[in-house]
Parts: sequence; structure tokens; C-alpha cells
Amino acid sequence: MKKIVILFILVIVMTGCPWYGYKYNTGKFPDYPVNLSDVNSEYDDYNLTAPYIFYRNLFHFSSNRKSEGGTFDIIGEDLYIHWNKDQGTLSVGTGDFEETFDEYWFYERYGFLGQMFDSINTPFNELGPYSIGYRDEISYSKVLWTDLLMWATDEAGDYDIKYICAEMGYTSDTTVNTLTEVGTVPFLDLNANELYPSFYGEGFYCCDEWGLDIGKIESILFCSDQSGDYDIYEVALPSFNDWQDLFQTDPGTNPDALSLNSQANDKCPFVNGRLLVFASDREGGFGGYDLYYSLHDEEGWGSPKNFGEKINTEYDEYRPITIRLYDFENTLMIFSSDRPGGKGGFDLYYVGIRQSVT
Repeated sequence: MKKIVILFILVIVMTGCPWYGYKYNTGKFPDYPVNLSDVNSEYDDYNLTAPYIFYRNLFHFSSNRKSEGGTFDIIGEDLYIHWNKDQGTLSVGTGDFEETFDEYWFYERYGFLGQMFDSINTPFNELGPYSIGYRDEISYSKVLWTDLLMWATDEAGDYDIKYICAEMGYTSDTTVNTLTEVGTVPFLDLNANELYPSFYGEGFYCCDEWGLDIGKIESILFCSDQSGDYDIYEVALPSFNDWQDLFQTDPGTNPDALSLNSQANDKCPFVNGRLLVFASDREGGFGGYDLYYSLHDEEGWGSPKNFGEKINTEYDEYRPITIRLYDFENTLMIFSSDRPGGKGGFDLYYVGIRQSVT
């Protein structure tokens, strides 16, 4: 009998079958970029953000598809990222995914996003959306959800950073949506082109599926061409409880250019935890704009490193964002590129990067 039990255990180990649970508990994103074909069009699709809102990534990005190659609007898709723990396969796409998503319930709860897009899109260009969503559980049966969306528009001639907030309060039987007016951020206006805002704070993850703690926000990064070429700047922020108060109050500090800036264009900063990713056409790259990363420590932002030839090409790689998911062994990075093989213009791609750099 003892030999039979031992043989049974060996069979299980050799076949990779667990005693209980799933065979593939930990997911993995691909090592090489994959075209996000469900989203892309024959026009330019880039400048995305993907905040985590109640178990879903609400995918916002800039596209000129509606104008057939003219001006850019911000549009949205519902993005699912699903790791099949039985088969060890990854699915990334848009729309309904029946195992994790009740479509009617979702759009009833988050219909305010369509109202946000209607409020911010103009006949001019809207680029570089940055959105974070977080919830306050006021009581067991009452929840307040807030979504902050920032972007840049050239409505006034050069690009200025603006914002809008949506709040959704719901109980077990009532949903109330409110939307603020579009506002500007005076302390980010350097009388040039300012784009791509992103918050930094020790332990702050802008796409955190476990919920955001905005009390951890310490500063905001963005890029500007006030010096001629684009550089990345950072502004230290005071503690705050309300976005309107924060954006309309002088923080008392001037924007500081980061030491990692080069003599070329350094653009599209995006921060998650202590990881900063950005695009640059500096010397030493593979051609056009390449993607780089920098890690924050007690000294500040470290020397930037190129993501290498697995990700970068002789063409342009642009506006990266990162998303950490707890049951994956690596971190998801989504970016845009005009490399051959896409649907046309800039397409969105996704790839896995080492967890150790985050």
C-alpha cells in the first residue's frame, strides 16, 4: 500500500498536476511585443492610460480615427487581461469576457466615462490621457468612486494640461453620477507645450488593483519644451484631500528638470511605484524614439536604461505605461509604435518587463 501511495505522488509531480487549485497559478506576459489588435485601427492609436477600476482596466487612449487621420480625440475601450490558470494561456482584448465580467452591471455603474469623453473632446487635439480611479467605502452598503482624468489639449495654441473628475456614489439600489467642469492646472503651465502628467509617491501605484492611496502622492511629473527640446519636470506637491484644491493652489515650488534629461527630446513620463518609463530620441538608441526606464531611490531618479532590442526598433516607440498585476511574474507594459506589421500609423502593443525593475 505504501508503494502505491508513493507511486501516486510521483505521477502527480511528474505530470505537473497540483494536489488542489490550479496548474498555472502565476501568469506571464510575453517577452516580445504583441500587437493589441482588438484596439488598433488603420489610423494613429497611442497615448494610452489604463486605470484599474473595480476589477477592470478602463482603457483610454488618443486616436485620430474619428477624424480619419485629422485631429486626435480621447476614446475608451473596456480591456480585459485574463490568465487561464488551468491551461496557462493569456488573453488580452476588449469587450465582454464572460468569466469575469457582467456587461450590463459594468456599464450601468461606469457610464460616466462616456460623459467624460463627451466633455473633453473638442475640434482640437487631445493627447496623453492619464487617469486614476479609486474608491471610498463610506459604509458596508455605500461606496463613492472617483475617477480623475488629465490630458493635454492645443485648443489655446500650445498644449496645456487639463483635468476633469467624475464621482459615482452608489448603494445597493441607487447610483448617482456627478461630473466636474473641465479645469486647468496653472502651476504646470510654462508658456510652452506641456503634456503627459503622472503622479509619483513612495509606495503609490497608479494602476493598483488593491485600491489607491492618494495620500501617498508626493509629486507630479510632466514634460515641456520650454527650453527648446522636450524635458521631463517634477513638481513637489503638498498633502491634499481634494483635486480642485490641489490644482488651483500654488504648491510653493517650481518645476525642476530631472537630471536624467538629455540634449534630445525626453517625453511621455509615466510612473508606477519607483519605476519611471519614458520615450526619448537621445543618442545611443536603436533609432527614432526608444523606451527607457529609471528607478527612484534615496538619491532621486537614477540613470536611465534602454529597454533593449527586444522592445525597441529603428522606428518610433512612444508613450509607455506599466500595470502591475499581483498574480503575474512580470509587469505589463503597453506602448505605441509605428513599426511595420501593424494596422497602420501608430499601433498599441503590450509586452512583459522584469518585475525586478519595478
